[in-house]
Parts: sequence; structure tokens; C-alpha cells
Amino acid sequence: MKALFLSLLLSISCTKYATFEKSAVGTTIEPVSMEISHLNEIEWRVGPDKDELTQSVSFIVDLPKLKSDDLSFLSEQKGVDSWLLRVIALQNSKEQDIGSMYVLFRPAFAGRGASIGSTSSVSIRLVYASAFISERFRQFKCPAFAHNKKIDTMKILGSNDDFSIQLKGAINYNDKAQMVGLRPSDFNAGHSLVGEYFIEIAAFDSKKKMILSSFKRIPMSVSIRSEEIISVKGCEGVHPELQ
Repeated sequence: MKALFLSLLLSISCTKYATFEKSAVGTTIEPVSMEISHLNEIEWRVGPDKDELTQSVSFIVDLPKLKSDDLSFLSEQKGVDSWLLRVIALQNSKEQDIGSMYVLFRPAFAGRGASIGSTSSVSIRLVYASAFISERFRQFKCPAFAHNKKIDTMKILGSNDDFSIQLKGAINYNDKAQMVGLRPSDFNAGHSLVGEYFIEIAAFDSKKKMILSSFKRIPMSVSIRSEEIISVKGCEGVHPELQ
């Protein structure tokens, strides 16, 4: 018990919190530290022989760490009540925004027996189009859109370097953003997941749907280098999405 207490105390004392820096050009939050970790492949057994494909890839993104009083200041004085994250995919030398989500400073949910506090990290899944549409599509014995891919090589790139977020005047954010809940946030990455995926963050007013800072790209990314084509026996020429 004593060892557990010391471990928790050390973890708390080593937490690196961001603070505010005020100047003539505005308010800056720094140092901001965000890390990508726990990169995993979600397998998908399909076909009569239960061949193994990839359904999605998941990873965790740590959020900026601020003390409770600073979060209250952002919310009450600056109108910032959440972080807005967007996922940028670099595929075939082209960048594309494949979706965004926002994380409330004070989420209106908590696990059983847990207290309601600020969220420290979020879970993101990059999902193949064949599995993204609905739970019904994920239950098909033969995947939709003739999906036959399995991730071969993937890794996390970059390093956990500090950066800053500068607050500025509010700008309307017209794209639809999903609110982070208890489940991972899913994003449709298309028929191929090969590419590099970046996370960008901005200060957000979820009530007015406005961003109050520029988007900053965190200095880490997820790289999916290659896919293997798997022959799914019994599914040749089957298109369950058309049935």
C-alpha cells in the first residue's frame, strides 16, 4: 500500500502542467505537451474460414494538462470550454481533413465509481470504409466494398516536444465535430489506410461553435506504411452492401 501511495505521489508531482503567458499580443498557453501512444490494430475475422483482415487502427492522444483553476479561467473569462481536435490524413501526397471532435473540460459523464473531472486523453480509431458505415456492416460475413486488406507495417513518428497555443479572436467553425464520449472516436479513413495521420488542436467554444486559437499540429503522427492483400475464400464476387 505504501509503495502504491508513493507511486501515485510521484506521478502527480511529475505532471507537467501548462500555464498562461500574457503579453501585448494576447494570451498564450505553454508549454503544451501531447503524446500519441498505444497504437494497435483491430482485427476482423471474415469469410467461411474466418480469414484475418484489419477493421481499424486505434491510438491514444494525451490532452494538454492544465490545473483546475486555469481551466475555470479559460471557461469563465475566455469562453473556452473544450479542446477541438481534427484528424488530417496525408494520402497519395494530398492532405485531407477526415473529421474532428471536441473534448469538454468538464465532461458530463463518468465511469461507475469515478468522479467527474477533466479528460486526460482520448482514443481515436481510423476505420476502413467497409466497417465504418454501421454496426450492421461490421457484422457482414463478407466485408462490404470487397475489403481484403490487413495492415502490414505501422508506427508512431515524431517526438513529444512542447509547443504553445495562442488564444485569439473567435472564428466560426462550420464543420461538424463529434463530442468525445466513453467510446473511441471513429473516423472513416477510406478503402486504404496507407498514409500518415496528424492531429491538430485548437481552443474551442462548444456552445457557440467557435474556435479561439489557430490550429496547432502536434509533433507526433501515425504512419501506416503498407497493407497486405488477403484472399478471403468464399467471398469472391460477393457484395453484401448491394443486397
